[in-house]
Amino acid sequence: MVTEPGRVKLLQVITLSELGGAQKVVYHIAAGLEPERFAVTVACAPGGELVRWLEELPQGVKVVEMPALKRNPSPLNDLKAFWQLYRLMRREKYNIVHCHSSKAGILGRLAAYLAGVPKIYFTVHGWGVNRYQSLPVRFFYAWAERLAGAVSTKVICVSRRDFAKARSWKLTAADKLAVIYNGLPAAGALPGDLRRELGLSAGDILIGTVARLAPPKEVLFLLEVARRMADRPDVFFVLIGDGPLRTECMAFIKRHGLEKKVFLPGTREDAPGLLADLDIFVLFSRWEGLPLTVIEAMQAGLPVVASAVGGVGEQVAHGETGLLIEALDPAAAERALRELIADPARRKQMGERGRLRAAELFSLPEMVARYRQLYLGEC
Repeated sequence: MVTEPGRVKLLQVITLSELGGAQKVVYHIAAGLEPERFAVTVACAPGGELVRWLEELPQGVKVVEMPALKRNPSPLNDLKAFWQLYRLMRREKYNIVHCHSSKAGILGRLAAYLAGVPKIYFTVHGWGVNRYQSLPVRFFYAWAERLAGAVSTKVICVSRRDFAKARSWKLTAADKLAVIYNGLPAAGALPGDLRRELGLSAGDILIGTVARLAPPKEVLFLLEVARRMADRPDVFFVLIGDGPLRTECMAFIKRHGLEKKVFLPGTREDAPGLLADLDIFVLFSRWEGLPLTVIEAMQAGLPVVASAVGGVGEQVAHGETGLLIEALDPAAAERALRELIADPARRKQMGERGRLRAAELFSLPEMVARYRQLYLGEC
C-alpha cells in the first residue's frame, strides 16, 4: 500500500466483521479520519456487514479479509491468523496498529510488536477476563492480556469501570491506560415501521433490545422476564439481532406459548431507526464494555432497563434516565419494567434526560477527535 509522504498508515484489526458495537467503532474511526492525513486499512474476518460498509466509503479504505480470524479459540487458526497479520505488518510498514476485540487484540498486538510497528494501540470493548470463567481459563486470558499489554503503546478503555478493572487486575501498566467513550452520530428516526410490521397498535407497550443472540448477552434471561409478564395483554417484546442462541430462543418461545408476545425479526441494519417504535429499551448482560445499543436507545429518547455491568452504569443514570439491576434477577427486572409501564410520564421524562445525556457524553465527533489526537501523539 503506497502512501503519500506525510500520511499516517493506520491498520485497524478486529476479529469479526458481523454487525456489532466494536465493528461500528472501527467503521466510524475509518470514516471520520481525513484521507489526506490517514491511509486506513482494516483487517478482519470476511463476510460481515463491516466489510461492505468500509468498501462503500468514499475515502478508499482498504479491507484485508482473513478467514483464520475467528472468535472461538483454535491453535491452528490462531497461529495462521498471527502469521498473516505479522506478514501484512512487515510488508506494509504501518505507523500505527490499532486492535479491537479480545482475540484480535492479543494476536494483533504481539504481531505488531514482532513486526516493529512504532505505535500499538488496543481498545477494550469489555475485558475478555471475567468471573464467569473457570480459574485456569481466567488465568490464561489474564496472562495473555498482560503479555499483550506489555508491548502496547496505549490501552484504551471505553468505560471508567474497565479502566478500574485493568488497574485492579494489573492487566497493563497504569500509565498506558486511557478512557475514550464510544460515540455515535445523532439519530433522527421517526416511529412507525416496526409496529406496523409486528401488527401492534399505538396503545400497546413494546419492550425491546438490539443484541447478538450470544453471550455475554443474556437473551434467554430476557425471555424469562417476558414469560413472567405474559399476563399483560398489551405488553410485547422484540429481540432484534441474530446469533447462535436463536434456536434456543425460538424453542423457549414455543415451549411457553409466547409466539404472539415475543418477536425475533433477526439482524436489521435499520435497527437504530426501529428503536423509535419502542417504549422501553432493555439490555441484560453478564459483562459489557460500553454498549452502543444503549447509546442508540438514549438518542431515541427511550428509558433503559439494564444490567449494571461494564460501562452501562456510566451510560444510564439510575432513576433519572432508566433503571439498573445489580444482578441477573428476573424478579428485579420484572419489577423495573412494571414500574415504568405503569408511569408513562416518567418514561417520557427519563427518555428526554437520556437523550440529553447521550448528546453530552457520547458524541461521535468527540470520539473520533480523541482517537485522532491519540494517533498524532497529541494526547
